[in-house]
Amino acid sequence: MTRLIPAYTEVDEDQAEDLATPANPVYAVEVQPPSTGDVPPTVERFLRGILEVQTGFLGVRNTSPWVAYELFRPRTDRLRLQFCVPNARLERKVRTHLSNEIPEIGFTSGTPQLPVKPGDSIGGAILTTGRRDRYPLATEFDPPPSNSLVAALHRHAMRDTRVVVQVLLRPVVGRSIREWWRKRDAYKTVDHLRSETSRMRDSQSATPRKRNQADAVETKIDQRRYQVCIRFAVIGAGEYTASRVKEIAGAFNVFENPVSGQYFDIDTIRGLRQKRFLEFVRAIRDRVFGGYSLRFHATVDELAGLVSIPDRDQENLENA
Repeated sequence: MTRLIPAYTEVDEDQAEDLATPANPVYAVEVQPPSTGDVPPTVERFLRGILEVQTGFLGVRNTSPWVAYELFRPRTDRLRLQFCVPNARLERKVRTHLSNEIPEIGFTSGTPQLPVKPGDSIGGAILTTGRRDRYPLATEFDPPPSNSLVAALHRHAMRDTRVVVQVLLRPVVGRSIREWWRKRDAYKTVDHLRSETSRMRDSQSATPRKRNQADAVETKIDQRRYQVCIRFAVIGAGEYTASRVKEIAGAFNVFENPVSGQYFDIDTIRGLRQKRFLEFVRAIRDRVFGGYSLRFHATVDELAGLVSIPDRDQENLENA
């Protein structure tokens, strides 16, 4: 029944102009992977370097700035990799810490505008964790996991389709009741897994798996965590929008963790009203967590793979 609900809508001239330009200032830095030299599989040191923890209202409200990692494909022959931030200070930190991590990397000015034109169809999807986010994603990679996404967006794939893939993040801080309850509930999961392990000692195959899951969940609970929203806009695909969504989402299968059983699930944007699609694309445009932005918690180790720099040599991706 869900397939009968439209997965896209078309925009007129005024709507296209509105969707193209962010409502607030956005500083975009395009990243050009090095053409020679080693690229680390993940960028953990870079993430720790740009971390800014800020709170307001007696330490309860989270006022930390956001960071967006984006892959833009405004044309099939052009693939842009960029970081977007809300101020010039963070822009400088992105350049500094990423060049420390990857010395031969190149930078140029990015673009905060979305590639939406009058008459275009717009649609997209949000990726969220298939299991509760206390179960960790995969963190060990070789080569960089971003290679799979770059490969999915090569110049011959999804012709006449423009794509914006966005990983939006900010640190989890503040002493909210929600976070206290979330952590308490996660520790219940650890206790449950370990109690199951004790009851299953007669099963040599089941016991180690439950024990490893309990250890993985407990390790994640005790680490610094980020709010993360992964979403992508599919522009100009029309009736093929839902198919394009699945094609892009398949690139994230590399993050499936066989130990914890964690994986990414697709939530395709569908609706009978145009408003749902417009609000979704506006949230991507403004790099905000509102507007149908399912979010999950991830550690620095998990994020270091999600925002990794590709080392893949591809015709539509410009190297330094």
